[in-house]
Amino acid sequence: SGSSFRALTPSVSFMSRMKMPDIQGMYKKKGQGAGVSGRPDVNMGWRSKLWLVMDEPSSSAAAASVAIGILALIIYSTTTFCLETLHGFYDPKMAKTSFWYISEAVCIAIFTIEAVLRLVSCPDKRAYLSSIMNVVDLVAISPFYVELFIELAVGSGGAEIPGLSVFRVVRLVRVFRLFKVSRGSLTVFVNTMARSAKPLYMLVFFTTIAMIIFSSLIYYVERGVYNEDLGMWMRIYVYYCEVKVDASVGPLVKHPSNYTLDSGMDEPCKWIDPATYGADVAYPSEALFMCPYGYRKSKSCQTVYEQSPYDSIPSSFWWCLVTMTTVGYGDVVPTQLVGKLLGGIVMIFGIVVIALPITVIGSNFATIYKKMVADEKLTEEEAKMNEMDNDDDEEDVHQAVTRIQAIIESRQAREQYLRLRRVTMALQQRILARSRGEVLMGEEGE
Repeated sequence: SGSSFRALTPSVSFMSRMKMPDIQGMYKKKGQGAGVSGRPDVNMGWRSKLWLVMDEPSSSAAAASVAIGILALIIYSTTTFCLETLHGFYDPKMAKTSFWYISEAVCIAIFTIEAVLRLVSCPDKRAYLSSIMNVVDLVAISPFYVELFIELAVGSGGAEIPGLSVFRVVRLVRVFRLFKVSRGSLTVFVNTMARSAKPLYMLVFFTTIAMIIFSSLIYYVERGVYNEDLGMWMRIYVYYCEVKVDASVGPLVKHPSNYTLDSGMDEPCKWIDPATYGADVAYPSEALFMCPYGYRKSKSCQTVYEQSPYDSIPSSFWWCLVTMTTVGYGDVVPTQLVGKLLGGIVMIFGIVVIALPITVIGSNFATIYKKMVADEKLTEEEAKMNEMDNDDDEEDVHQAVTRIQAIIESRQAREQYLRLRRVTMALQQRILARSRGEVLMGEEGE
């Protein structure tokens, strides 16, 4: 009965504490006139129905089909955009009859129709154009028309405009439309980054300070000596030292072009001209080579220098950042003992600095994700309750109210626990500071 239904429904104060979203008011604000569930109503106009089909995949089977089709088309166009750059497929002068151009033209035509239908049926044009994701839709299709307009203006036989091919990369922004499929994931990520602003600031701050300090140290350690003739810093590359071997080693006919030894390094051992041998070399039974070493084998070794990659503090930023993040590309490495020790310190420091804020960000992500799941459950339960009428079973209504109360209580309990924990930590810090102050005053009194 109606009286029993009203008795089982939550009170006004309970509903206000639940803070449920006003779904019906939201659709009315959009000017759609949809029902509470977001499905098309009989009294809706064609624009409102079209808007639901284009913007709300859960409103009907047609809207779900449109969303799936657009999603598949985005994936297809992105895949062809990447595949057309492969060797064997790439053509700098793509013909209008090629598979790639036809595929792109068809995709752009469908995206254009979708954008026009969304713009025509949108209840609020200003809000539609101010949305970032809608701007992405328009930017994604604009390069094709700009390129087509330029070709028509210049002519097919005209000179190619520099930079026009780079402008085509803007088409790739349509990938961001995939965020529409999972709006909840994007919302969780944005809220997590917003709540983690202070840890991120600390991460950037300490990373910047450490990068400046360690880059300065590695610069002075690994820069080497300054070559005034070349105008650059030169560091030690290898040491070439004499190595005596038996003359039977190598080819029968000895010549500098074919008589070499493998040194185990990038540079091979070089044969020394026998005319320069001293009395200590029994040529032709013995031969001398100059082999590269990573250390100075004897005082007679020759030092070979190379241009130092740490020729300035700003150029050392790259090495420092790569080392602190423990990526280690290996394109720039220290060669001196002190430089290698400094590199180890930078690695350990980077792990500590990066790990601390990451834990806070992970905790914020877990909290926001749980809140999102609770909000989704509340929305589903509210939709079920709004669909109930006076003829529904009292037991079903009672179960719905019980489920909502359980969700609210769990959510409030978690928030109260976090709030209580923050207050407790603040009180502990105050008590600790007060006890320290009393100890200091006692020591001064004595």
